Amino acid sequence: MLYFIPDEGLWEQLKATLKPVKKRVKHDLPKRLRVVRGAPKAPKTILDLHGLTVQEAFESSQKFIAQARKSSLKEITVITGRGTTGKALIKNEFEGWLENPKFKPHIRAHQWQNKGGAVKIALKRK
Repeated sequence: MLYFIPDEGLWEQLKATLKPVKKRVKHDLPKRLRVVRGAPKAPKTILDLHGLTVQEAFESSQKFIAQARKSSLKEITVITGRGTTGKALIKNEFEGWLENPKFKPHIRAHQWQNKGGAVKIALKRK
């Protein structure tokens, strides 16, 4: 069995031999072998239209669907909201947008969910 017996003189000698490092150590690795921190960002699959005007919602939806197709996503979800006052302006407009020539060529199928507050959209392949 080993016992540790502190030796103050030995410790002081050891501390006296240590020198602080003044500059960073550079490596000679080529750029392609360096470690890249962080995972790549996954494409966004949900768009929330709460708080937008009808025009802003239309433009956001159009950009979102185009970006989703560019990212080769198969399915996206758009949250329109059910409307608190019974009007549900964006939801009612969105039903028409699904048949719009700007949207229809990209959409394979759609299904309303959450009692009509969100729509799940299956996108066509490129």
